[in-house]
Amino acid sequence: MATSLQQLLDALAERTAAPTAVAAIEDVAGALGHLGRAVAGLTDDGLSPGLSARQQTAAHLAVACTTVGRLWLPTGGPLTDLAGAAADLTGRTRAVMGRAHRWAVTVELAEAADHCARLAHRLLPRAAVAELAAVRRLAAAVERDAQADPPTASGAAVLDRLVAVSGLPRAGEELSAGDGAAALIGALDRALRTDGLALRDFRAAVAAAEIASDCASSVFATAVGDEGMRPLLSAVAWELVGRVSMTFDDGRRARPTDPRGVVPWARALADALRNDLGSHADLTALRDGDDFARLTRTVQQVTNQLPVLADRLTAAVDRWSRNGQIYAAARDLPPMDNMPEDRIREVIAGRRVQARGADLDRLRRALTSASALSSSLADAVNRAASPAAPSQRHLAGLYAERARAPGAGERLLSHADNVNEAIAGSRFAQGINSPGLGAGGPAR
Repeated sequence: MATSLQQLLDALAERTAAPTAVAAIEDVAGALGHLGRAVAGLTDDGLSPGLSARQQTAAHLAVACTTVGRLWLPTGGPLTDLAGAAADLTGRTRAVMGRAHRWAVTVELAEAADHCARLAHRLLPRAAVAELAAVRRLAAAVERDAQADPPTASGAAVLDRLVAVSGLPRAGEELSAGDGAAALIGALDRALRTDGLALRDFRAAVAAAEIASDCASSVFATAVGDEGMRPLLSAVAWELVGRVSMTFDDGRRARPTDPRGVVPWARALADALRNDLGSHADLTALRDGDDFARLTRTVQQVTNQLPVLADRLTAAVDRWSRNGQIYAAARDLPPMDNMPEDRIREVIAGRRVQARGADLDRLRRALTSASALSSSLADAVNRAASPAAPSQRHLAGLYAERARAPGAGERLLSHADNVNEAIAGSRFAQGINSPGLGAGGPAR
């Protein structure tokens, strides 16, 4: 099943911070060794623009944790496994981290190291006193720095990034929607790190996001008891992204589908959501049952990942904009001020041209609106599902911060108006009637 770095560190804290916690000293030392490995990787990448007290303190903490980890022979155990998984996940995520992300993760790892050092000292009060004291002193220094300069909401959000821990399900096995969302984002990351994202992959991810938004809207409306108030604009915004993308092609010939690629995971996510939620009528009947609470948590987990997915797709569009990997009919591209003569000739002749820079502005704007409206939808679902203790608390905090920022309401209304106007024009041009707000749903 999918997990996140925060979930792993929370599980480690639960096992080490309790006053009655019991563990083998070798297990605790192994956990500290893995935490040291994770912090070392983050400090290697940099916590500040140059050499700083923060950078040095974290680097010394990494050395102190690694030192304790070598004092006892490794035997493994639940603490070692959790910390090892957290360190591995930190390493896998480093490629998409900036300094703000690295600082947020370092603070959480320092807290975990402090818990482990406390437990080790309680288990063997006279063993490795100096080494364990060094871990606690340096972890406390990191935590004091974090009090003076707390991680930003956007930086801490990386702690809630879902990561899949299994492949596509075998015949007869069920895939959770959370697994599907995590695997889809992972597949997008792999594509962006290699030869870039194909338009087919882009459209598959967009379609999955549209379905997820539609499902989330249904669950939100059912949770608050107003089935007529379905905030479908997030789904419509994703529909618009897909429609705008049809202007372009990348000239790639059909090739076998990568079983670990974007398309299979987008399909798996859509199927999992449809299987979990069924029809809108089913949701209404389930509203007061325990099963609806489970479905709400599932949708909440997936919806929180939609703006993350939008960020990956925006990165793909930015790359296309720079390298001219995709093409379009010149007459279908946005009008240009002082259009060059060669572009005028291409428009008149109906030629296909490389799309670069401002040629992708419509697609970029559509994605910006989809991201903003998905963030608003995620905030609404988080508040409806568990306002006291939201799942994925860092992402929930980020979306709440965005929703309450000065001018957020006006910007959101502008995005909604732009989406409504653009999608109405697109549907009219294609002879498609726009459905009312009560139409659609997970089974659509």
